[in-house]
Amino acid sequence: MFRVWLVIGVVACGSPTPVTPKPQPGDIDPEGPHRAAVAAQLRPFIEGELVSGVVIGLYNAGRTEIYGFGRGPGGKPPDGRTLFELGTLTKVYTGLLLAEALQRKEVELDAPISDLMPPGVTIPTKDGTAITAKHLALHSSGLPRHPASLTSRKSPPDPFANYTEDALYQDLVTTQLVTAPGTEIAASDYGTGLLGFALGRKIGGGYAVALQKRILDPLGLRDTFFTLPPGTTSRKVIGTDDDLGAAPRWTWGALSAAGALMSSARDCIKLLDAELDAAAGSRGTLRPQMRLSQEAQLDRSSDNEALGWMIDAAGRRWYDGRTSGFRTYMAFDPKTRRGVVVLASTSTTLVDFLGPIMFEVMDGTAKPPAPAPTPAQLASYAGNYDFGGTTLMVVIAGKRLYLEGPGEPRHRMAAYGDRGFWIEDLSAGAKFVVEGETVKGLIFSVGGKQLNAPRLP
Repeated sequence: MFRVWLVIGVVACGSPTPVTPKPQPGDIDPEGPHRAAVAAQLRPFIEGELVSGVVIGLYNAGRTEIYGFGRGPGGKPPDGRTLFELGTLTKVYTGLLLAEALQRKEVELDAPISDLMPPGVTIPTKDGTAITAKHLALHSSGLPRHPASLTSRKSPPDPFANYTEDALYQDLVTTQLVTAPGTEIAASDYGTGLLGFALGRKIGGGYAVALQKRILDPLGLRDTFFTLPPGTTSRKVIGTDDDLGAAPRWTWGALSAAGALMSSARDCIKLLDAELDAAAGSRGTLRPQMRLSQEAQLDRSSDNEALGWMIDAAGRRWYDGRTSGFRTYMAFDPKTRRGVVVLASTSTTLVDFLGPIMFEVMDGTAKPPAPAPTPAQLASYAGNYDFGGTTLMVVIAGKRLYLEGPGEPRHRMAAYGDRGFWIEDLSAGAKFVVEGETVKGLIFSVGGKQLNAPRLP
């Protein structure tokens, strides 16, 4: 019942904007100047059991620091060579492949993507407007987030299992665009997957072969893969859900350009080094293509989009990624020649806050994080709460808090901030109302709307 109430809040108010949290510790490079500051930010993440393992990479005008926290392969802290699933961070690489094809004049940004598809394959249109490569790169194609044949599946462990080329063609025939191409921006794995698929056809050999030949090999990214080569399996960390249970791997299939890559912090830092070199005007390998992929594409004065990158108001290029068991972030600032990599083996939205905080760490402006709740604090929150006539139960198990309701599985409440919690599978924030030493209630935050649940006697 409470899931329905929260979904109503999402529909009414849009996507939730969680309140800022902070992080936890592990095995650290003893020479790094930001060792203590990074460890301090990560401490609540580890001590609060919010993530299984994290690697932080910092790049500062040519100097690299890589720190590992929590649990990696073999139970040891992860390091710069540990392999993580990049998830939708793969779109950065797809954007660079597009820029490379544009430089070679193999494709045109404003040409219909149907020009790159086999004869007879239908690409949907709306209001007489055809989808172009630019629409796909900027998430303005009007395609839904995922194809209908995938959204109709009943919550499988791998939502992309056996999603073949033929399945993609069949979905394209029946897909109805949500909006006319070029009119609205909405994230779409379907769109980026189609872009990479079309580029792979044009270049030859398919997306994975094209990316390897045109991008990964020239840049020397030897730790970036679609499939683990022999001898690397022991370096791959196990992904976990928000309750730190092992999560199944997503295979992506014909949409691999949207999220199938795996990589290490070392390779991600190498990519950022090249991107910053390109931004400074270098003529080195793929540098002109990188500059093209970094260019703002929208007529805006604030946040913007590039080919694969998002651009924030400060001019940083960034993107993040997720799979069922991983959360990732990569960004660079051309003005300061700084970059940040965050690779986490837990799929929780809270990881997204770490990237911007790491820029503050390098600036020396990062605020101390809120500590993880003490056992006594967690125990004080346990009890029953009235949610519109439905009794919700907050229960404690070790260092973790859970929300339970009639006919619902229990939901992890991940602590962050001052009495704040994030419920990943409900996309909702929650905060306990405390007067003096008495917990009076619980407030759910969904898309800016607040839903109250007073505590029951």
